[in-house]
Amino acid sequence: ERLGLPLVVKPAKGGSALGVSVVHSAEALPSAMVACFAYGPVALVERCVVGVEVAVPVLETTSGVHALPAVEIRPDGGLYDYTARYTAGSTEFVVPADLDDDLSAECSRVAQTAHHALGLRDLSRSDLIVDGDGTVWFLEVNVAPGMTETSLVPLSIEAAGLDPGEVLAGLSLRAAKR
Repeated sequence: ERLGLPLVVKPAKGGSALGVSVVHSAEALPSAMVACFAYGPVALVERCVVGVEVAVPVLETTSGVHALPAVEIRPDGGLYDYTARYTAGSTEFVVPADLDDDLSAECSRVAQTAHHALGLRDLSRSDLIVDGDGTVWFLEVNVAPGMTETSLVPLSIEAAGLDPGEVLAGLSLRAAKR
């Protein structure tokens, strides 16, 4: 009751939106929890925030820690679920995200803050929602973001004017030196 409806139920671990449900009624919550528990023993129940969904990669290089351009996610079906993530053409990506400069800077700040606060290194990707009032909501951070043809980080790397191969080589060299 305190969170209100709709809710998002998701596993505490995992990815690709597996086990994630949007719950629109109290009666639907038990089945969403059961579906979630198929992916792990801990469920997160959050208020469902409606707005612009963005992903902001954070990249560490020899010159420092940098937030890369935000990727705006526009799934055809409205929900960025497993199908929308891995079916080419089912989601439109806008890079950089269609946000004003202040909101874009705030998204970058939130992603960098999460990266630092969690003690992450090399590469991370923070998932955020910007609501209609311009509030940036932090959803989660991915510590091993995908690098496939449908992944978000390569889009952001290219939008930053960087070569994906060189970025991966740099990450590999940094890791090898540890």
